[in-house]
Amino acid sequence: MEKFRSIEHLKAQLTVIRWHLDAMTLENGDKKRRHLDSAVLTYQGALELLGQLTLANDERAAIIEELGRLKERLREAGQAV
Repeated sequence: MEKFRSIEHLKAQLTVIRWHLDAMTLENGDKKRRHLDSAVLTYQGALELLGQLTLANDERAAIIEELGRLKERLREAGQAV
């Protein structure tokens, strides 16, 4: 679907990753694991989508910078991404 191959969808994915990482800090056990798993899956999807989009250099750089911050948070949570 073309509507899922847009900068708006990519930005939404970044928001979802942040939300899951924030929610994970408030939970324990299975809920914490589910939020972390969802964050990782969405992160992987965002990376894939980034590779498919044609973006202006400054826009691509901003997305890459945000993905770097999210990658660091995932690593801090014990994920090898």
